Amino acid sequence: MHAFNIGLLVVATSALLLGLLSTPLKRVGLPDSVSLLLIGAVLGPTGVGLLDPAEWGDEMAILEQVARLAVAIGLMGIALRLPKRYVITHWRSLGLLLLIGMPFMWLSSSLLAGWALGLPLGAALLIGAAVTPTDPVVASTVVTGPVAKENLPAYLRHIISSESGANDGLAFIFIMSAIFILTLSAEQSLTKHLLEVIVIDIALALVLGAVIGFTVGIAMRKAEKYKTVDQSSMLMITTTLAFATLTAVKLMGSDGILAVFVAGLAFDQQANASERQEEERVVEGVDRFFTSPIFILLGLMIPWQQWLALGWQALALVVAVLCLRRLPLLLLLGGRMGELPCKRDGAFSGWFGPIGVAALYYAAFAHHQTDVAEIWPVVSLLVVSSIVIHGLTSMPFSHLYRRLKNAGRFS
Repeated sequence: MHAFNIGLLVVATSALLLGLLSTPLKRVGLPDSVSLLLIGAVLGPTGVGLLDPAEWGDEMAILEQVARLAVAIGLMGIALRLPKRYVITHWRSLGLLLLIGMPFMWLSSSLLAGWALGLPLGAALLIGAAVTPTDPVVASTVVTGPVAKENLPAYLRHIISSESGANDGLAFIFIMSAIFILTLSAEQSLTKHLLEVIVIDIALALVLGAVIGFTVGIAMRKAEKYKTVDQSSMLMITTTLAFATLTAVKLMGSDGILAVFVAGLAFDQQANASERQEEERVVEGVDRFFTSPIFILLGLMIPWQQWLALGWQALALVVAVLCLRRLPLLLLLGGRMGELPCKRDGAFSGWFGPIGVAALYYAAFAHHQTDVAEIWPVVSLLVVSSIVIHGLTSMPFSHLYRRLKNAGRFS
């Protein structure tokens, strides 16, 4: 209990300081995720030793649940920020990014992991699957706030947000594919197990998420009609919707992460203009508070010795994954799809496909399902590298985007 109280104090104090210093931190381009990661690293076992997650129980089990909650809040925030009916009206471009982009990111990351570290096929596919989804929590630092709104067009911010929201849950297919390859016997059917994942975990999550979100939205409309709810309740409703959907759908045996995003989209269809403004205001603050613990926890759990044991090949892997995991494909698509009308848009969205909290969740999940020892050190290295590099380049690259646009270059 003493360690828990210290951890809670650290999280609360960190959130308070980041709130009080939000303006100067944004001015210098230091995202919350990077600041919190540094705080965790300093306070962790390899720093001053104030906090050690190993004393709290199963570290990976704790990481899995904290990351799961953080992803849920991040997905709800994205769903409520997107324009109404965005996913429906832009389904072609979004479908292209998901149906072509996700397999490309999985296979390219897997090939790079196998090449750089000499991993067997199953382990490489598992690591590649974990880092496939673009993270909604880290991506929010790129597409929200005054810098993003001043420098990036709305269509670019929306496509980055919608892709990161949708592919987090769909990445479960790739994770389970790799787990099945590693764990199924020769007599067991890989196709049969994958069909069960697609039908039970994906299709059912889509249906359940839509039903829950639409039902809660209708209930809110009725409550407003009979004046039993006020505007200040929006924070409670949206946060509860995220957590209730996540847990209820999981208890039903389906993918709660995907269901949260769909529930947020369905719920948002019932909101009017003033409520949407209130949603965006409260959700940004909720995002920052509820996602703070995961970055501190990651800082505490950084496996420094295991990183060093990977050798120089680890540095090669980081550079290769960040540059080749999605950038070549998005450069190719830039100018060939409506939401990425020029090469400049393709380059920006190709670079800012961060690896973050979703990868941590899937790495912790896979850790309990397989005996791949490399899953945590490799995925954590890629996540930390992405958080730092993408976080620190978000502001200068946003300004660069506007300068290139004004100069008519790279179009």
